[in-house]
Amino acid sequence: MNETQRAHADLAFMKALVEEGGRSQMTGGALFLTAGLLYGLQCLVHWTQVVGITRFSDSFMLAFVVGISLTFVVVLGVVIWRDRKTAQRAVGTRALNAAFGGAGVANLVLCAAFGLVASRERSMTIWLLYPVTIAVVQGFAWYVAFMMRKRPWLALVSGGWFATALGLGLAIGNDAGYLLLLAVALVLLMAIPGAAMMRLAKTSG
Repeated sequence: MNETQRAHADLAFMKALVEEGGRSQMTGGALFLTAGLLYGLQCLVHWTQVVGITRFSDSFMLAFVVGISLTFVVVLGVVIWRDRKTAQRAVGTRALNAAFGGAGVANLVLCAAFGLVASRERSMTIWLLYPVTIAVVQGFAWYVAFMMRKRPWLALVSGGWFATALGLGLAIGNDAGYLLLLAVALVLLMAIPGAAMMRLAKTSG
């Protein structure tokens, strides 16, 4: 490949890197919006119990938590089914999907690891460190998105997740503060960015 061809190939790659990939943004945005609202609601309900606003039975809370996760799994399945034939055209879109997909896999592995250790050691503190690590992973994924898209709001989301990780670490031992901070973070840093991604996908489509 001569220098001219190499230059054209590099330009084509860079162009693809910054393409929006509207359909993919719609899918990712829908999942972020759903997860942020559902799990934010879950944390908020737990918070109301801790501060004494509500009093639910253990059986109700178990059904509620399971229902939240099942609802998200159903939404995830519907989204994947709808987009099963959609081709991802942009290199940048595939790279971002890889970053967020990797973050999702890391979340599952961390959940299993922290859950096993917390159960073995009978330590709630160990389990409470799990959301702290998730916040760091999310901050990293959104930082990758910012470096590729160069949009300031992506940097704000990334910084927000890193700040949340620090805040959650400091809040361990204060159940009410911990749950409220996590609930707010899920809405502000997951649900709202998800809605923004969906809006961008519509305008670019």
